[in-house]
Amino acid sequence: MKRAFVLFAALCMALPLAAQTAAPKPEVRERPMSADEAAIRQVSEDWIRFYNSGGAAKVAALYTDDGYYLSAHILAHGRRAIEAYWERGIKAGGHIDFIKPLTLYYTGDLAYCAGTYQATNAGVTVDGRILIVLRKVNGKWLMAAHETVVRDQPL
Repeated sequence: MKRAFVLFAALCMALPLAAQTAAPKPEVRERPMSADEAAIRQVSEDWIRFYNSGGAAKVAALYTDDGYYLSAHILAHGRRAIEAYWERGIKAGGHIDFIKPLTLYYTGDLAYCAGTYQATNAGVTVDGRILIVLRKVNGKWLMAAHETVVRDQPL
């Protein structure tokens, strides 16, 4: 009986070890980025590039005709109003340091991207949150709504 107990105990200890070494490790594969996902991500990259090079009209062209830009300071509706707002920011020396998408989702002709950003305006660096809603218009992803919220900055 004692011998059976010792064998049972040894088996109980060996089985988990055997299972750990015998099980194959899962292969980690990143899924390839779809053309839509790449195009959606490119909108943010283009936005930064156009804004930082002084192209307010090019920035505004990334929005739908009836797009919105919303912040604590403004609600701009339509490309003309959006262009005028970004033109003022560019002339004031604004610079977008980065936009970091945290999540991106799309289905059909609608998408959203939520993330963080950092900007330097008049020599002051701030960071905050960003939400972009996109709509596919004639095969091209454009911003239908874009909201930024500046985070309370540490003193």
